Amino acid sequence: SENGNDGSEIEIKNNRNNIRISFSLPYYRQAKIKFQYYLEGYSKDWSDWSYATQKDFTNLSSGKYKFMVRAKINDSKVTEITTFEFRILRPWYFSNLALLFYALIIIVALIMGKRIYEAKLRRDSQKISDRLQAEQDEILKQESEANEKQITRLQTEKLQAELASKNRELANSAMTLVYKNELLQKLSEEILKLKDENGKKLADEQVRRIQKVINDGMNDERDWHLFENSFNEAHESFFKKLKIGHPDLVPNDLKLCAYLRMNMSSKEMSSLLNITLRGVEIRRYRLRKKLNVPHDKNLTEFLMEL
Repeated sequence: SENGNDGSEIEIKNNRNNIRISFSLPYYRQAKIKFQYYLEGYSKDWSDWSYATQKDFTNLSSGKYKFMVRAKINDSKVTEITTFEFRILRPWYFSNLALLFYALIIIVALIMGKRIYEAKLRRDSQKISDRLQAEQDEILKQESEANEKQITRLQTEKLQAELASKNRELANSAMTLVYKNELLQKLSEEILKLKDENGKKLADEQVRRIQKVINDGMNDERDWHLFENSFNEAHESFFKKLKIGHPDLVPNDLKLCAYLRMNMSSKEMSSLLNITLRGVEIRRYRLRKKLNVPHDKNLTEFLMEL
């Protein structure tokens, strides 16, 4: 072509990424003409001068390219550069629509997994409650026949074992929620990086809808209610003592107290509370003031002693 494509861009399907570009200088047919070309996005430098009037490019990756060519007439005069712009499209399985579909599948899988886990947790809690009730009934039936001291010792050992089991279940539940929130946060960050075939970011409405689903999953109060129920089973008087001694504590303070009671790290708490590490430190500082914790006393140890 003499004039290239005047800046307009041609799109080429990914399965046709082997192309041949021909070029000529029609008004100098009798002259000795050499050509030099450069493919921006592919070549490292301009080619050597040659009489070839075409160039093949094979297995071009997806992306934007600019082919530039110039001619030398009779080894003296060099023409201006003529450009030809084109784009090799991404394969269908890497298109923005495909990536969005993958993201939605992951979100749906996470939500379904969460619901399955919650159902299992409810079933397990019910089984534990049923078992405890059956054991208590059996203990009451045998009270009149057994020595009171022996019964008390057996009950204490059983409760200690159950408490240890509940603490393990509570820790597993908390770590599952931390992992879920961290995964949703990573997914939220990756969504913001998605671009369409023109290199533009996704429409704000699309991003807002996806972000809303992710944020709803991260801030689902049902997670806290399930955790709170499990926590109360393992530490039934903890919240009661806190509320009696410090009635000005708000729900977010109680959440932080529970996580500190479990000796969680700041990173884990930031994921569960959906705030930054700096935000966790600020809340810890405010909580110390509300609880009037002595300066030489560790906040976590203070809560564990309640």
